[in-house]
Amino acid sequence: MIALRNLMRRKLRSLFALLQIAVAIAAFVSIVGVTQGLRGQFYRLGEVFAHDLVVQVDGAASPIFSAVTREDAKTLLAIPEVQAVSLIRLHFMRAPNLAQPIGFLGLDPESEAMARHEIVRGRGLRKEDTKAILVGEVMAEDLGIDTSALVPGGIEGAAPTLTMESGLTFEVVGVFRSPLQDVPFLSGQGLVNLQWLLDVSKGQPHMAFLHLKPGSRLSDPDDVKRALRDTAKIAPKVKEALPRLAGKSMDQFLDSFKQAELIDKFALAVLFLAALVSGIGVANTMLMSVFDRTREIGLLRAVGWSRARIVTMIELEGALLSLGGGILGAPLGWLLIKAASLLVQLGWLSVSIDPVLYLQAVGVATGIGLIGSAYPAVRAAYLEPTEALRYE
Repeated sequence: MIALRNLMRRKLRSLFALLQIAVAIAAFVSIVGVTQGLRGQFYRLGEVFAHDLVVQVDGAASPIFSAVTREDAKTLLAIPEVQAVSLIRLHFMRAPNLAQPIGFLGLDPESEAMARHEIVRGRGLRKEDTKAILVGEVMAEDLGIDTSALVPGGIEGAAPTLTMESGLTFEVVGVFRSPLQDVPFLSGQGLVNLQWLLDVSKGQPHMAFLHLKPGSRLSDPDDVKRALRDTAKIAPKVKEALPRLAGKSMDQFLDSFKQAELIDKFALAVLFLAALVSGIGVANTMLMSVFDRTREIGLLRAVGWSRARIVTMIELEGALLSLGGGILGAPLGWLLIKAASLLVQLGWLSVSIDPVLYLQAVGVATGIGLIGSAYPAVRAAYLEPTEALRYE
């Protein structure tokens, strides 16, 4: 193939252009793969919480800026469709051996939300527990907690401890499995007694889950969508009972996070910048190639090659160059994610890389090549044969 042969004639220049495209595609694959994976994790919550209303202060940008009191919970429980209420407080602390903060959920030991976490080692939390904690399976593994003393139903010997950067030491009384085993971040956190956390933080619960059908769990996507729609219909009753609060179905609650939109826009901006730089690189490579082959192109025009055929040849060279960069960049992006997973722990780095994303990456790379080669191709096509043949 002429186009491939032309690229091989200038191996070093072609290699640098190919690597430039590969880096851009690697950035695209890694960022999109991570954002899609994290989004997918969050939206799987609908399977467990499809029949639950999430209640927080109306207009709160984040649950940490909300407060739902125990008195509010009593009022919400009076709504006819509500069978149970779980209050939740969020808290974050640092462990000495971990760069990222650890998330803690304050839950009442006998609440419906607590019951959805299966205890696989040790025991559950009790009302009288203070500095006791349940750790998720992912959290126990990432923090290297020795859980050998935890046996089904209790503790044999000295319970393991978890000391935070602040000096606070927890007694690990159990290990739980998250309600969704394939959503790692749910078991990358700790569960503590809500009342103890309220006393220590001198605050209020941040949010409440109103359980319309306690213990229910759906797996069929159509059933989940139907349940979320039915649950959303109860939301106005929350506003009627307590005007300062707002109830949302799980999908509505997740949609309300502006952070998700910011992540999407950031990914788009990175992709645009990478594509721009790569396109300039391809254009420069192909333009230099046209300059180097001016006499050759003039000869081709003199022997009867049409302008369209010249354009096709240059564009094909650019497309092949970019296609190679795309094929190389896709696995490179996967390696970048694997490297990042060494820094981001506790299940928060979930990746969704499927064949569609790889195809999109290769398509983006090919598009970069075609666009970047457009000007050099047109310039080559409009070289006058007589002038081109005299070019030195």
